[in-house]
Amino acid sequence: MPSPSTYSRILQRLQTLLDLVLPRGCPGCDQPLGEDAPWCETCTTALLAATSTPYCPRCGAAAEPHLLDPAGCRLCRRESSALDGLARVGPYPTLIGAMVRRYKYQRQQRLDRPLGLLLAHAIAGRSWAGSIDALVPIPASLRERLSYRFSPVALLASTVGKQLSLPVLPLIVVRGKRRQQVGLPASQRAANVRGIFHVARHARVRGARLCLVDDVATSNATLHAAARALKRAGAAQVYGAVLAKAAMHNA
Repeated sequence: MPSPSTYSRILQRLQTLLDLVLPRGCPGCDQPLGEDAPWCETCTTALLAATSTPYCPRCGAAAEPHLLDPAGCRLCRRESSALDGLARVGPYPTLIGAMVRRYKYQRQQRLDRPLGLLLAHAIAGRSWAGSIDALVPIPASLRERLSYRFSPVALLASTVGKQLSLPVLPLIVVRGKRRQQVGLPASQRAANVRGIFHVARHARVRGARLCLVDDVATSNATLHAAARALKRAGAAQVYGAVLAKAAMHNA
């Protein structure tokens, strides 16, 4: 049986061959596209609506423009945060969330490019974007690696890194078991990831300004746990970037 990395390479080669024969469809819905159109008209409208939603720069939750404050929104202002800021593309119950589901659960690896471009644009729009030294993908668990046959977040981070001319460094490793965060209440999400992230041996983190990359954030527990590990190792600042931000009732 091929290893996950071998299986991923085989799929990528097959996709390349198919692209030579079959026309690419819209990244959002797979409908046929005109020669120069990157998205269909319907998905372009949906994408603009999703990406123009104002959000808290500290936790990523949706917020009205007049409530935006670097110190946080009413949901996070009184809570401690290991993150120094968060960038996200859009809310989960939108076209963005639908694309994430296709990317991960339907193994549509070709979506790494359109999703990566969207996330790179979201990061570039943050005031802290120019200070980042490197991107750090949230590592997949063993169960996730075996299930997906590829690493969605690592592939996404690679695309973002190319767009922003930033290195992608696997600085975080997982030690211990964790359940899926989906369906867990906020209190259990934090406990589920507490202490499982560690900085890789021989990694040089001290003084670095890093941006964690993940696909979806709900309570931000995973990002906070990874950020704490990096800061314990001496990172100066740790930011987060996700494709979609879900409310607890959407998770």
